[in-house]
Amino acid sequence: MTTLHKLDSAPAPPFQLYRPSPTAVNGTGRAARVACALVRVLRPRQWIKNTACLAGLIFSGALFQQDAQLAALAVTAMFCAAASSIYILNDLCDRNSDRQNPRTADRPIASGALPVGAAVFGCLCCLAIAGALACRLGHACAAVLGVYLTMNLAYCFWLKHAVLVDVMVIALGFVCRVLAGVYALQARPTVWIVLCVFFLALLLAVAKRRGELAALDDLAAFHRPVLAQYTLPFLDVLMSVTATMTIACYALYTVEARDHNPSLVVTVPPVAYGIARYLLLVMGRRIEAAEEILTRDKGLIAAVLSWVSLCVLIIYGEVHLFQ
Repeated sequence: MTTLHKLDSAPAPPFQLYRPSPTAVNGTGRAARVACALVRVLRPRQWIKNTACLAGLIFSGALFQQDAQLAALAVTAMFCAAASSIYILNDLCDRNSDRQNPRTADRPIASGALPVGAAVFGCLCCLAIAGALACRLGHACAAVLGVYLTMNLAYCFWLKHAVLVDVMVIALGFVCRVLAGVYALQARPTVWIVLCVFFLALLLAVAKRRGELAALDDLAAFHRPVLAQYTLPFLDVLMSVTATMTIACYALYTVEARDHNPSLVVTVPPVAYGIARYLLLVMGRRIEAAEEILTRDKGLIAAVLSWVSLCVLIIYGEVHLFQ
């Protein structure tokens, strides 16, 4: 009896396999879904636009200076955070109308995948990151960031419904990126490069509106009310004008820039080819997201790489072809 009693009362194993409760499993899964939705609402694919902040790094002659590299990367990160905060705010403001639109109903906030509270928290975090970086980069960058945020706040609530003003605000956003990138390096931009950036960004914004109008036809105004005030012929003319102005301003920059020799004029042909090819692709196809072809078309990629290579060679190789 004593032996049986000892066997029956054998000690428990030193460890037990942990089995999470169904509630814990569901909670973990929900947290993962919310995190994924938060990443989506940040729109990281759109961060490629913030590479405009790096333009000053190339043309300032400081491409291989570590301090300049860090400053340029900090400006780029600042605008990634600032732009993501605007994306979240815009989706918060449009969540009710997005639910009624089949093309936008699956957005994280509109679909309910991302709670409003989590979206607001993410927006505030992005603003805090952008503000902290702006403080480290100096007063000029902080001022540019303030203008960018103010302008985009007005865009979210009012300006996106104003014909022509909507695309100009988008273009000015790119100008802010370039200016901040230059100011972070303690440099000053020329007026021609600022105008060139403005008209190039305006071309991209108008091309996007044209792509949306051509792809959606009668549903265009439902998707974006301001599209009801645009027509394809008008947008085609506007694209031609902005493309011409972009090439002209860039050509004048290469000739008039004080800090570089006029050999930069040899970079005009790749710019002209890239813009002409972009017009060909946008006007010849029913492309809604016109800016996406910048990263997909081999001809455009070749033009960009050729332009960057020539700029680096001339500026840093001190190539002098003209007086």
